[in-house]
Amino acid sequence: MRLKRFIIATSVALAAVIVLSAAAYAWLRLAPRHVPTGQRPLTTLSSESLAGFRDTFNATEGEVRVLALLSPT
Repeated sequence: MRLKRFIIATSVALAAVIVLSAAAYAWLRLAPRHVPTGQRPLTTLSSESLAGFRDTFNATEGEVRVLALLSPT
């Protein structure tokens, strides 16, 4: 009887972990991203967009600029 109870409890816990992991993944991938009013939207920097980024960054030479590079690793 104890073994059966242990197997059921383990199965329920594993199912809960899987469901919560799937929900967290879906939220991270599909949740809308918001920026404050007046701020340009967030973008992904790639080799194709690098020239435009450089021009935009250098256009505000006299102002404070913040560059944040985030890596998923």
